[in-house]
Amino acid sequence: MPDKCIYMGVVRGCNSVKRGHVRDYELVVVVSPENGDDGFPVTVERITNAIRERGCEIANVEEWGRRRMAYPIRRYLDGYYVIFHFSGEPSAIRPLESSLDLADDVLRHLVVRLDEPAPAPSPPEEESVEEPVEEPVMAATAASAEEE
Repeated sequence: MPDKCIYMGVVRGCNSVKRGHVRDYELVVVVSPENGDDGFPVTVERITNAIRERGCEIANVEEWGRRRMAYPIRRYLDGYYVIFHFSGEPSAIRPLESSLDLADDVLRHLVVRLDEPAPAPSPPEEESVEEPVEEPVMAATAASAEEE
């Protein structure tokens, strides 16, 4: 019965993810502006190490730099943005989020599971272009205008 879960005394089917199933994720982090330009790379390196320690493989790191936020967070109007693209097991995400919650220099973070790549859109079908047809009412109006 390993593929079943017991919830409140009732056996139900579990939709948990089996171990060994790697998924793609995106992590967006807003770092406090108190770190300054010198402390930002140190924080990025610390987050990179935290991701790797949990058995995840980083595909890309995009440092957006200092940006103005839409609303103040902890009384800061600016923050340093960085986006990590990585792949790993779903069981590694919760501990990563917990460590980011405890970091004083991280204002906000969000981990999003990326879906499977969408199929390429098919080219639009060619639409037949029809010549405009005059309405009979307009033709009658035009004919009566010529008679006057």
